[in-house]
Amino acid sequence: MTLPTGASRIVFIFAHPAGHVGAPRHYTPYFAAQDLDWHMVPMDVAPKHLAETIRTLAKSSSTAGFNLTMPHKPAAFELCDEVGPAAKFEGVVNTIRIEADGRLVGESFDGGGFLNAAREAGVFDPHRRTVVIGAGGAGRAICHALAAAGLKRLRILNEVPGPVEALAAKLRAQFPDLDLCLAQRFDDAGLCVNATSLGLHATDALPMDPKELPEDCAVFDIIAARRTEFMQACAARGLRVVDGVAMIRHQLPLQTAFWRAGL
Repeated sequence: MTLPTGASRIVFIFAHPAGHVGAPRHYTPYFAAQDLDWHMVPMDVAPKHLAETIRTLAKSSSTAGFNLTMPHKPAAFELCDEVGPAAKFEGVVNTIRIEADGRLVGESFDGGGFLNAAREAGVFDPHRRTVVIGAGGAGRAICHALAAAGLKRLRILNEVPGPVEALAAKLRAQFPDLDLCLAQRFDDAGLCVNATSLGLHATDALPMDPKELPEDCAVFDIIAARRTEFMQACAARGLRVVDGVAMIRHQLPLQTAFWRAGL
């Protein structure tokens, strides 16, 4: 393992709490494989300190960029001077680069990473119903990516009605041919996506009962920190399961190219 030096560049990943963050074990080796002397460093930043932390670290030439995870994606969007098309639709960013003039440019790559991973795993079928559980930052990104990729039928479920109704309205406006519903059912699902934080801890409830899924349904759980009880229960039923590591792996080239564009 190559340790960072004073000449290294740092990509910070901000979370709160940050104890579950295992992204550096994927990002830092990827940077090395691209001949980049970059290292990812996790940092626990409380929401009230996010703005000052980003603005301070952005002033250092050692900082290559920022990666945002829960709960910072919506707040990071508001800090950016400019955002890309996916972020503009979703209202969140998970990646920020620093321009030469100090401006902060943000984009959301959760959706692109998810979609590329789902395609590689062979679980994206535009003609089957996809059920996405969660309308937070990751859920919005995933739903947007699915609709933009030509998905015909989408169901979105969320514990709180407000966010899911707002997301549904935006999707209907941009994708009028999308068959979109919010009713809680799983019997017609070809793919079920857990886009919530449920599963980060062993004591978490399951996002849904795997017994409700059809026998030919695939499952994509975006949790990357651990193999969740939901993943295990779905695998025990014989369902095909894709985890959040695949999503990270497919975000890596997208995010790295974005950060490098600011150099």
